Amino acid sequence: MNFDLNIKGKCILSAEDNEVNQIVLEHTLAEQDLPFVIVSNGEEAIAGWQALDPLMIFMDISMPVMNGIEAIKKIRESEAGTGKHVPIAALTAHALSGDEARMLEAGADYYLTKPINPNLLLAKISEILDSNSTRAIL
Repeated sequence: MNFDLNIKGKCILSAEDNEVNQIVLEHTLAEQDLPFVIVSNGEEAIAGWQALDPLMIFMDISMPVMNGIEAIKKIRESEAGTGKHVPIAALTAHALSGDEARMLEAGADYYLTKPINPNLLLAKISEILDSNSTRAIL
C-alpha cells in the first residue's frame, strides 16, 4: 500500500472496513480540513502507522485480515522500549459489559461506540490532540 508521505506526522489514521463508516469518517475529517488516511484492515493499519507516524489512530475492532485488537497489540509491542505512544481510539459496535475494559487492556487509550457520531468524534479528536499538544494540528 502506498501512502502520501507528505502528511507523515500530521495525519489521523483510521482503520475501518465498513464503507458507510468510512464515508462518515471521510466527510467528518475533510470538513475540518484534517489530513487523514483510511485503511480497511488491521494489517493496513500497522503499515500505515509505520509509514505515516500518525497523530492518532481510530481502530475498528471487527475487521477482516487482522482485527483491531490484534493490530493494537502489535503496535504496542512495536512501541515498547521506544518512548513512542500513538493515541489509539477503539471504534466498535461492541457495547456489552466488559468490552471497553477488553479494548483498553489490549492497548487502546480510548473507546468509542458505533454508530459514529461526527460531533463526538470531533470532540474526541480535540481531546486527544490537546492531551498530546506537542503534535497537535487543530
